[in-house]
Amino acid sequence: MNGEAIIGANIQVKGTTNGTITDIEGNFSIQAGPKSVLEVSYIGYLKQEVVLSNQKSLRIILKEDTKTLDEVVVIGYGVQKKADLTGSVANINTEKLNTQSNANIGQALQGKIAGVDIVSQGGAPGAGARIMVHGIGTLNNAAPLYIVDGMYMTSIDHINPNDIASIDVLKDASSAAIYGSRAANGVIIVTTKEGSNTEGKPIIDFSVNLGVSTASKFLDMLDAKGWAEVTTIAREAIGKPALDMAIDLANKPDNDWQDIMFRPALMQNYNVSVKGGGKYSTYYTGLGYFNQDGVIKGTNYQRYNFQTKNDFKKGFFSAGTNLILSFSHDKPLHEESRGGMIGTILQNVPTLEKYDDSHVGGYGGTYGDIANLPNPLAMVDSNIMDRYNENVKIFANLYAQIGFFKGLKYKLNLTPDFTFERYKKYVNKYDFGLNTNTVTQLTERQRRRRNILVENLLTFDRTFGDHKISALAGYTYQDSRYRHLQAYGESLPDGLEEIDSATLNRSNEGNSWRSVLTSILGRIFYSYQNKYLFTATIRRDGSSKFGKDNRYGYFPSFSVGWNIAEEKFMKNIGWLDQLKLRGGYGVLGNQEIDNYQYSSTITTGINYPDGNGGLIQGAFPKDFANPEIKWEETAMTNIGIDFLALHNRLSLTADWYVKNTKDILLTVPIPISSGGANDPIRNAGKIRNTGFEFNLGWIDQPNKDISYGVNLIGSFNKNKVIAMGTESGSIKGGSTNQNITTSETKAGYPIGGYWLISTAGYFNSQSEIDAYAKDGQKIQPAAQPGDIKFVDADQNGVINDGDRVYQGSPFPDFTFALNGNIRYKNFDLSIGLQGVTGNKIYNATRQTLEDVTKGTNFLASTLDYWTPQNQNAAHPRLTWDDPNRNTRAESDRYLEDGSYIRLRSIQLGYTFPQQWFNGTIQNARVYFNAENLFTITGYSGYSPDVNTDNANYRGFDNFIYPNNRVFMLGLNVTF
Repeated sequence: MNGEAIIGANIQVKGTTNGTITDIEGNFSIQAGPKSVLEVSYIGYLKQEVVLSNQKSLRIILKEDTKTLDEVVVIGYGVQKKADLTGSVANINTEKLNTQSNANIGQALQGKIAGVDIVSQGGAPGAGARIMVHGIGTLNNAAPLYIVDGMYMTSIDHINPNDIASIDVLKDASSAAIYGSRAANGVIIVTTKEGSNTEGKPIIDFSVNLGVSTASKFLDMLDAKGWAEVTTIAREAIGKPALDMAIDLANKPDNDWQDIMFRPALMQNYNVSVKGGGKYSTYYTGLGYFNQDGVIKGTNYQRYNFQTKNDFKKGFFSAGTNLILSFSHDKPLHEESRGGMIGTILQNVPTLEKYDDSHVGGYGGTYGDIANLPNPLAMVDSNIMDRYNENVKIFANLYAQIGFFKGLKYKLNLTPDFTFERYKKYVNKYDFGLNTNTVTQLTERQRRRRNILVENLLTFDRTFGDHKISALAGYTYQDSRYRHLQAYGESLPDGLEEIDSATLNRSNEGNSWRSVLTSILGRIFYSYQNKYLFTATIRRDGSSKFGKDNRYGYFPSFSVGWNIAEEKFMKNIGWLDQLKLRGGYGVLGNQEIDNYQYSSTITTGINYPDGNGGLIQGAFPKDFANPEIKWEETAMTNIGIDFLALHNRLSLTADWYVKNTKDILLTVPIPISSGGANDPIRNAGKIRNTGFEFNLGWIDQPNKDISYGVNLIGSFNKNKVIAMGTESGSIKGGSTNQNITTSETKAGYPIGGYWLISTAGYFNSQSEIDAYAKDGQKIQPAAQPGDIKFVDADQNGVINDGDRVYQGSPFPDFTFALNGNIRYKNFDLSIGLQGVTGNKIYNATRQTLEDVTKGTNFLASTLDYWTPQNQNAAHPRLTWDDPNRNTRAESDRYLEDGSYIRLRSIQLGYTFPQQWFNGTIQNARVYFNAENLFTITGYSGYSPDVNTDNANYRGFDNFIYPNNRVFMLGLNVTF
C-alpha cells in the first residue's frame, strides 16, 4: 500500500508447506514451479493469490483490509457500520466469549466489555449474573434492557449461549434513546445465529462438554474441641456451665458440616444445530440441554432450549419467523431465615449427630442451650423437605417487510411472549431436637405472564454522492398481563402432596395486573464524505403506570462524529487506519415501579365506634398512593474516541461520560399513625454517575503458524447522590439478622455507602477504660479489659448511632480485565484475568459466626481470643453475654476491602486437521477449560463477588453461596 515495503508478510505455495516471509525491505525468495499459486497474507491486508508462469521476479501490491471499519453492529431497530457510529456501542461475537463452556451468557461476558459491570450472583446451580451499564443511576431496578432478535426480555439467563452469534451493548444515551423509557440502564442486544445459502446442503454443528465444579473456598470453622473450648470459656465468664453438647467429646461426633454438605458436582451441556438454505430462504434450528448439580447436596438445575429461525426474501418482499423456547426446573436452597442453607451449614455445631433413628425423620437433633437450627442433611432430603421450581418461557417473532422504492421499506413486527412459573414446597414431620415440625405443610404457587408487542417501522436508507442518509420512524404498542395464584395447607396424609388433601389451615391468595406502553419514535443519520456524522433520535412513550397528567415522556438525543483519518491532511499518515472523535447527549426514562402506584386501594368492612357502644361500617384507603408520580429521567453526556493503527493491529476505544438522574422514584416513609399499609412512591432524588472507560487491544500474525491477541479493559466509575427527598434524608439498607442496618443512601455520598462506628483496638487494662471518659463519665461503662474500644465520633460521651461515620462504598472505583489468546498451528490458548479495586464489603457472615453469645458454631479465628497474655488477638475476650456489645453489627469491624484479581478462565484447544476426515467433517475441535482457578484478595469470606438486586444491599455478604471452581472438557464438531 502506498508503495511501502511490508516486513514479515507470509508467502506460501498453495497446497504445500513450502513458505517464507518478506525481509526488512519487503523482498523474498521462494522456489516454485510454473502454474504454482502463491498465497500472500499479512495482518491488516486482504489475502492475495498470485498464479505463477515463468516469472523470475514479482511485484505484489496488497490491498488494505477495511473489514474492521465495514463491519456492522446492531443498533436500535437496525444495523450500522462501525465507521458510522456516533454513540458508545460495544460489539462482541461469540468466538471471543467461549460460550460453550458457560452456563449462561452473563458469565461469558464478564471482563469482556468496558463500562459493563458484571457480578456473579453466586455459585448456585443456574445462577446468573447481575449486569450494570455505566454504573448505577437509580434506586429501582438497575438492570439493562435485553433485546434478543427484536424480542424484549428482562433477563437472558434462559437463552442458550450456543445459539448466540453476537452481542451489542448500547451504553450511552445517544445510542439507547431510541428505546426511551426502557433504556436508562443501557441496552444489551443479542443476535442469534441464522441460516445461510448453502445451496440446499445443511450444516450440522454438535457440541458437548462435561465438567466438574467444586467450591472455590471453605471457611475455617471450629472443630469439636475448639468449639467446646470457646463456648465453655465464654459461658464460664458469666458463671454458666459448659453446654451439654460441648462435654464428653469422646462419645460425640466431630462433624465438619462443610465437608459433609459440599461435594464435587457434575455439569453437562449438549447442543446440536442445523442451518442452511437456498436462494430465497434460509433456516436455523438449535437444540440444547444443560444439567448442573450444585456443590451443595440436593441442589440441581436443568434447562432445555429449542430455537427455530426461518427467513424468506424475494425481490422487494421479505418475511420470517423466530421461535425461542426454554424449559427449566431446579431444586432451590432451603429458605431458613438465619442465613438460609449456607447459614445453617456453617452454624450447626460439630457435635450434632448426622442421623438418629429415634427421631421422627431419622436425623440428629440439638439439645440444651443451643440454637434450634435444622439438621443440614435433612434439609436436602426430599422426604423431609421437598422444593421444586419450574419455568416455561416462550418467545416468538413474526415479521414482514416490503420495499416500496430504492431505500424505503416498511416492516411489521409481531412479538408475543409467554411465561409460566410453578413453585412447590413440601415439609414433612420431623424432630431435630429443639427444632420440630408436627404437621405436614404444602405450598404451591403459579404465575403467568403474557406480553404482546407490535412494531410498525418505516426506514429510508440512501446515498447521494458524498451524502448518506438513514431515517427511521415507528409506532409500537405493548400490552403486558400477569396473574399470581398461591395456596397453602397443613396436615396432609402421608404420600399425598395435593392442596385438596390438606385438613388444616387451608388458605389461598391471588392477584393480577395489566400495563400498556405505547411509543412513537424517530431517528435520522447523516454522513458527509464519511467524515462528518450526525445522528438524532426522539421517542415519546406513554405508560399506564402513571396518572393521566404524567403519562407521557419525551426522550430526545443527538450525537456527532468526526472521522479525522478521512481528512486530506491525514492521508499521508500510512500507519493510521482510523481516528474518530464522537460525542453525544440524550435523555432516557425509567418506569420500573409496580403498577397502579398512582391510585389508592380502598378496604371495605372497616368498623368504627359510633360513640354509643355501637359500630358503623365504613371504608378506608389501605394503600396510599401519589397521583403526581412521573417518569424518572436520566440525562447523559458521552465523549469518545476510536483509534486503529498499524494495519488494524493496534486498537483503542475510550469514552468519558456523565450521567445525571433526576425525579428518582422513591418509596417515602410515612408515620405509622396514618394507618396505611404501605409507604407511597414519589419523585424525590438525584444521582450522578461519572466515569471513564477504555479498551486497548493488539492483534498480530507474525507468520502463518502463529497469531495472537491481547486486550486490556478498564472502567472507572463514581456514583454520588446529589439530593434525597425523604424527610430523614436517607434510605437505610444492609440489614443483618439482628435487623441492624449497615448502609445508607444519602446526599453527598455513594448509593448504599457504609455508615458504621469506628473501632480503635482493645482496652488492655482497667485504667484505659477509666481514661476513656467525657465530663468525668465513662464512655463505655460496661467495658472490661479485652473489650473493643469504639470511637465516640460525635463526642457526646455515649456510643450510639450518632457515632456512625462514612466508611466506604460497595461499588468499585476501577474494574479491569486482561484477556489474551494465542494460536500455534492447530493449538489455541486463551486466558482471562478480571478484577476490581476500591470497593468495600460488609461481611455479615463473619459478624454472625464470631458472635460467641449463642449456641452455634463459630469461625476458627475465635480461638485467637484476648487474654492479658495475648493482647494482639484477632478476637476480643470471650463472654456469653457481651455487655460491651463487641459484636455489634454497626461497627466497622466487619467491613473489609473487596478488591481482588481473579484468573477468570483459561482454555486450551486443538483443532483437528481437515484432511483427517476426508471431507466428512468440516471442523472438529477439542478443548479443556478451567474457571475461577484462583482469586487474590484480602477478603475473608467465600468470594468477593457479593451482589444483590437491591442497590442498598450491594456488597452485603450474608451467607452468600460460594463461587465454584470448574474444570471442563469439550468437543465441537461441524459436519
